[in-house]
Amino acid sequence: MNRIDFMRDLEARLGALSEEDRADALRYYDELFDEAGPIEEQKILDDLGSPADIARQILVDNGVSPDGDPEFMMDDVIRKDGTTPPPPVNAGPIENKNTKILLIVIIAIVTSPVWGGLLGGVLGLLGGFIGIIATLFAVLVCGGMALLVVGIVRLFSVPPLGLCEMGAGLVLCGIAVLTIVPLCKWIFGLLKRFINWIVYTVKKFLNKENA
Repeated sequence: MNRIDFMRDLEARLGALSEEDRADALRYYDELFDEAGPIEEQKILDDLGSPADIARQILVDNGVSPDGDPEFMMDDVIRKDGTTPPPPVNAGPIENKNTKILLIVIIAIVTSPVWGGLLGGVLGLLGGFIGIIATLFAVLVCGGMALLVVGIVRLFSVPPLGLCEMGAGLVLCGIAVLTIVPLCKWIFGLLKRFINWIVYTVKKFLNKENA
C-alpha cells in the first residue's frame, strides 16, 4: 500500500462524518505524508497501521458508530475479536498551509544568492558535460555511418579495404550505443537524485524551523 491507496481507503471509510470533519481528518494525514516526504513514506505507513483501524477510531472520537449501530456508546466500541482498537496518532494542531507557503517564499528570497549560484553552477557543469557527450555521440555515429557507406561503395572496387572500412564504421557505431547511451542514462539518474536531495533538504530545514 502506498500513500494514495492509504488516503483513498481512509476517505472511503469516513463517509459517515460530516464533510468538514472528514476534510479535517484527511488534511492531517496528508500533512503527515507531506512533512515526511517520499523517502519516509513507507515508515509513516508502517507507523500508522491499517486505515480501517484509524477510520474506526476517528468515527468513535466524533461520536459516530463505526458499525452503523443506532444505540452506539463510545465505551462499548470493540473489534470483532474482542479487543479495543489502538488510539490513532495524535492529530494535534494542524499548521496553516498559507503560513508555510509564506515561510518558504521568504526563505527562498533571502537565500537565493546562495542556492541560486550553487544551482546555476551545478546546472552549468551538467549542461557542459551533456554537450560534450552529445558531441562525442554525434561524431561517433556520423563517423561510423560515413565509414560504413564508404566501405559499401569501395567493396565493389577494393573489397579488402571496403570490408575494413565497414568494420571500422560498425565499431564506431557500437561504441556510441554501448557507452554513450548508458552514460546518458546514468547522468539523468544522477540529476534526478540530486533534485530529490534538494527537496528533502528543504523540507527537513523547514521542519526544524517549525519545531
